[in-house]
Amino acid sequence: MKLFIVDKGVLKEIKKPVFSTGDVYLLDDEYTLYVWIGNKCSVDEKTSGAAQARNLDQERGGAAKIITIDQGQESKDFLKLITTMGSMKIVEKNLARTMLKDVLTGDFAGFTEHRNVLYRISSEEFDDINTMKMIQVPYSIDSLDSEDCFVLDFGTKILVWQGNACNVKEKVKSGQWARQIDSERAGDQNEEIFEEGNDTKFIDAINKGVDYKESDAFQLRAESELEPDENIDEISDKIQPETKSIVTDSTSQPKLDESISSKANQRIPDRKDNSIITIEKSEGRRVCPKCNEEKKNMLHESVDKSNIIMDYPRVYGKMYKCGACGAEWREK
Repeated sequence: MKLFIVDKGVLKEIKKPVFSTGDVYLLDDEYTLYVWIGNKCSVDEKTSGAAQARNLDQERGGAAKIITIDQGQESKDFLKLITTMGSMKIVEKNLARTMLKDVLTGDFAGFTEHRNVLYRISSEEFDDINTMKMIQVPYSIDSLDSEDCFVLDFGTKILVWQGNACNVKEKVKSGQWARQIDSERAGDQNEEIFEEGNDTKFIDAINKGVDYKESDAFQLRAESELEPDENIDEISDKIQPETKSIVTDSTSQPKLDESISSKANQRIPDRKDNSIITIEKSEGRRVCPKCNEEKKNMLHESVDKSNIIMDYPRVYGKMYKCGACGAEWREK
């Protein structure tokens, strides 16, 4: 089974079911071809989608069945097929390709281009929990409804809002989809669940707007660079003057400890900085190997440029730092 977007009359395969309201998509399930039409797409796009479906049908000797589906009229069979690829998202036209780029690369390198999105999860239109879908709604607190759940894709954080009157199916699916969005992003994203009435942080996130960005890594780095050292004069007074010694035997120079890293290692693939702790990656929650701190907001992830995994294209490893004890480590 394959999913395509019709882009300027050409089929382009996509791996994640992110549908935009202004495009046409083709789901190829061997002998059944589904043509999904967004409610804002043009007549030309509709025509191109139908033509591409007929071409695939002719390649199979006319044996395929072509089914046209308008946005909002998705059948149970169509939704069950889509669910096997992930959670179905329906978004505005200008947003779809950006989301696909981030998801397909497996790397959240597009954080700077990310725009916050609010999705509604409702079971009212669907009899089966497996046929439910996420639908983008206006990024406003006015979109919130006590009878539904909402997922806010905040880039580095995924926030879930549960209305007082929402049902169990909506709570289950909103949690599942939040974790799925989280897993599709590189780095340490977090999903948080808020209940109506105890949702100040969720409301604040919406009020900050679609272009607001929040990065723990950037914030920590900025704080460390701007924080003044109040005792710098006292420390400088304690520094002893430099003394020189005469080397009498050049053959008896001490051997450098192998644990001391060299900056040359940064340019050699598979060479690592041994001054940083290296541990086996453990199952479940990440824990500081020194003080056993396990709170996510205390364990900070960064790019380890001393650990080059691949030379071309250049790929670096990850490094972690504990905000409680200051320990730094990497995982195998």
